[in-house]
Amino acid sequence: MTRLPIPVPRDERGVALLSALFAVALLTIIVIELPDATLVHTHLTRNAGNAMAAQLLARSAELAGEALISNDDANPPGVTCRQNPWALPIFGVPAGEGVVGLQVSDESGKLDLNSVRDPRYQEALKELFRTLTIDESLVDRIGPWISDPNDPAMATGGGTNYCALAMSCTPRHKPLQSIEELLMISGFDEQMLARLRPYVTVIPRPDGKPGAAQSVNPLTAELAVLTAIGCEGGTPPPDCPQSFASDEKKQEWEASFKEWQTTNCPKAKVALKKQSNFYSILASGAVGDVTQTLRTVVKRNGDKVETLSWQERPIAAAMPVEVR
Repeated sequence: MTRLPIPVPRDERGVALLSALFAVALLTIIVIELPDATLVHTHLTRNAGNAMAAQLLARSAELAGEALISNDDANPPGVTCRQNPWALPIFGVPAGEGVVGLQVSDESGKLDLNSVRDPRYQEALKELFRTLTIDESLVDRIGPWISDPNDPAMATGGGTNYCALAMSCTPRHKPLQSIEELLMISGFDEQMLARLRPYVTVIPRPDGKPGAAQSVNPLTAELAVLTAIGCEGGTPPPDCPQSFASDEKKQEWEASFKEWQTTNCPKAKVALKKQSNFYSILASGAVGDVTQTLRTVVKRNGDKVETLSWQERPIAAAMPVEVR
């Protein structure tokens, strides 16, 4: 028995034709776009692998920085200077399929923002702000941010609308964890932070309390810091020796440093110390188009290095790596 074709209404035939044409067009698009999608997936997979490899390189550079700090014996005991081996930055060193960068800085040569509760230290910070043409009244906002809310000495500057990133908020009442935290305080901006970074630091407080004011190492401090703390002679400290040939030479250098301090810093607002304990390590690793940057603040106790804070900053950038 012969089957007769079932008649299809004219309207339905038109819809079927449109559906067929749409399906063909869709398949054509898929065929055309599939290679691009595969390339995108491959690119993303490769970038993920590069990110992991870059992170491992950055971590390796960070460990190298810690080793330089813990094994630093280029200067006499009790003296930390710019001439130390760790002070030499490393840019774009090939490592496997990527490159690494490393820069170690002496944070003891800067003014610690977490020491702002000390009145004399606060004066030094205000002097630095004036030198950098930054409104010195902003220093008054840092104290309430980090202090106990029941501290009467830090009662001003708090309250609502204190933060820059919220309509209404109150201070954290804990020590700063990084200089970037200043951006949460009303009045600070990125341009100010860029001007402040070479001269100020944030020494983390693991116990969450502000603690005592930090001393400053004048042997590694910039001129603006020396001026802010009251060393106004305009003469840098005597150069550090790599080593002392004899006890007599050591005594000569100690005498010259003491004379410099007496002449240039008779009324220093901040305690001075020739040996540094706090350092920052900026370590980068780059593979392909991916760069990973780690910033660590460490404390040195003898040949031991303790990590106080750690930040990871993934960056999409071209090589070579140059840490600044």
